[in-house]
Amino acid sequence: MDFKTAVRTCLFRKYSDFKGRASRSEFWWFVLFGAIVNSFLGIFSNASPQTGMLASGIVTLMLLLPHLAVTARRLHDANLSGWVQAAPLGLAALGGLALHLDFGTSAYMCIMLAGLSGLGLLVLYARRGTVGPNRFGPDPLEDGAAASTPAAAPADRPASAGGDGAGTTDNGWARLASKPDDTRAQGRDASGVKPGQRAVPDKRD
Repeated sequence: MDFKTAVRTCLFRKYSDFKGRASRSEFWWFVLFGAIVNSFLGIFSNASPQTGMLASGIVTLMLLLPHLAVTARRLHDANLSGWVQAAPLGLAALGGLALHLDFGTSAYMCIMLAGLSGLGLLVLYARRGTVGPNRFGPDPLEDGAAASTPAAAPADRPASAGGDGAGTTDNGWARLASKPDDTRAQGRDASGVKPGQRAVPDKRD
């Protein structure tokens, strides 16, 4: 899947589709698209802070749902639940709460686990998914290969079974070519004259 197809799939065809599976190319092309959009929004925010922040908020909200959806489908490709993507955020939130409540060691432990789980998810996103179908659906790579393979051309009909003029003519010539042999086998030549008989009969015959 190329960049254009991945963006069109995530933004239009599967904007809020959390079912099925997504290939690595679909996921990473859309991540690249989000990074490009955020870069342009950052430049625009520096030029016009108020308008830029408003535009950034709107675009971020628009891209949040398809990003969560394609991430869930990417985890499905590894035969994992889409809720796994919430692990880093959950641990980070728990660490922030523990830090606010002055649970120093526990807070830092949760924050460290959040970072490690985030790295683990990046490894999962980069790895090849389950080969063949799994509990979330068919393999997206196999579906793409089947869609890109052209249909096989129908085999030509044999001449003996065809109804066209060429086949009929060939069969007719074949029958005519076989008649002299059959006729000679019965004691006649191709002209229908018995052996020893004149081609033009006269009174002596």
